[in-house]
Amino acid sequence: MPVTPFHLGPGIFFGTIFFKFFNFFAFLLGNVILDLEPLFIIIFKMGYPYHRFFHTFLGGLIGALVISFLILAFKNKLEKISLKINLKQSFTASNIFIGSLLGCWTHIVFDSFTHRDVFPFWPSHFNPFLGLASMPQNYVLCVILGIIGVILIIRKIYRVKKNA
Repeated sequence: MPVTPFHLGPGIFFGTIFFKFFNFFAFLLGNVILDLEPLFIIIFKMGYPYHRFFHTFLGGLIGALVISFLILAFKNKLEKISLKINLKQSFTASNIFIGSLLGCWTHIVFDSFTHRDVFPFWPSHFNPFLGLASMPQNYVLCVILGIIGVILIIRKIYRVKKNA
């Protein structure tokens, strides 16, 4: 799914479901930031394949470290936003790292379903996920997860407001 909003669906859904276990912002960012790789490859006409190092579990680990540093750098601002929208959560370094890592890896798995140039276990070209869903099925799944995720996060926000 190069440069599409579809990864927000799983990001919002799983980020809301597992809200207590890792940082929501880190998980959401991890689900979308990896598509900067194919965007740059397309913009700078670097040719195929569009999914390269950052669409591997090792690349996702590096991406998660970058995301963790970014979120820790803006931790105070993000905590204020979190409180303002009634989504109080943990901003510990471990929760941020776990959220960003799982977000990146979720992105990689969803792309692995449909893209022949994604090799999650690089340097091996083994991709056990390829073909588990077609492109339309993957997009529909992401949209459905996104709709459910938005409903869940809105309920979470208003439940906290109601109890305050």
